[in-house]
Amino acid sequence: MLSWLFRKIFVAIVPVREGHDVLVLTVKNKKVIDSVHRHFEGDFPSILMNNFILESVSRSPFFYISMLNPFPNQGAYDGCTKSIPHSEESVGIKVLCRDKQWTQYSSQADLSQLQNSYRTVGLDFIFSPFSMIEYIFADKIKSGLALYAFGMPNIFSVAVFDSGKLDYAYHYTQSNPELIEAEVEAEAEDLAFRSPILEEEDDSIVRLDDLEDLDLMNDLDSLGDLADLDELDEFNEMSEFSEDSLTLEEKRVDKEDGIALIKGDIDNSSEEYHRFEWIQKTLERFYASEQCQGRFIETVYVADSGSGGDELKRYLEEELFLNVLIRHVNVGEGINALAQLEEAAL
Repeated sequence: MLSWLFRKIFVAIVPVREGHDVLVLTVKNKKVIDSVHRHFEGDFPSILMNNFILESVSRSPFFYISMLNPFPNQGAYDGCTKSIPHSEESVGIKVLCRDKQWTQYSSQADLSQLQNSYRTVGLDFIFSPFSMIEYIFADKIKSGLALYAFGMPNIFSVAVFDSGKLDYAYHYTQSNPELIEAEVEAEAEDLAFRSPILEEEDDSIVRLDDLEDLDLMNDLDSLGDLADLDELDEFNEMSEFSEDSLTLEEKRVDKEDGIALIKGDIDNSSEEYHRFEWIQKTLERFYASEQCQGRFIETVYVADSGSGGDELKRYLEEELFLNVLIRHVNVGEGINALAQLEEAAL
């Protein structure tokens, strides 16, 4: 195969609230020779975006177009059992065993919808947010028990790993504030460990990530220009609350409610507060599950696609007494890094 003679084009599509971010990475002999970022308005792929991608990939016969699965009906669970009981909730689920240790799953209808929405350019890889967690925190996951989270607008995935073993995972969706309590009640049945029915993989529909050997990351010299994720970025100040927000004095909570006042408390309708609640609920469910076995989580690692996180970090530290590390990540770079790993394993 003479693929080493050609450039390889990796395209990451990242749906954001304002439209789409597209990152085109050109690699030759595992070295990045060009990186181009473009932003396109619109909730759906525009003609301008499609033309930009098609023009970018026309420069090489070897190209890979990828994105994250943004839909809510997905998750991960421990083990790769083949004897999965049938249930109505598991019908139409696509599963993928990871490293013969744990499984990712997603709605087959959602994956088909993504393929249809981006049919003009075509999708080669659709990655799970849990693969993003595994990649971003590859240097931490095997070191001991901790909770790991990955967040971007409308996506928040949480997983508990102990020395590389997945113990608990759940994928949350951004709900309206008034719907959060209903969502929490619905999740109380330990849905994170629900085992979906196994379906045979159908490469004609979608190629999911199958990063069987994360050691390949050591060979990715092309990622040398990515920011060192261990260095925390300066946090941006949070936007001012709206005029009808409660004052600090009004937000003081009675001690009988079990919550102490934190000066400069975050808005309880903000995304960071929702993430705090989701992490708190994940810990509660984990401690109540059989998988806990008397263990206690002391450390939380959060990968955030934005510039915030300081309020979430402070709230987790002061309310739940956790050690917290926030890593600010470029989602497009992460998707293309996963695509490079996947392409190397083909």
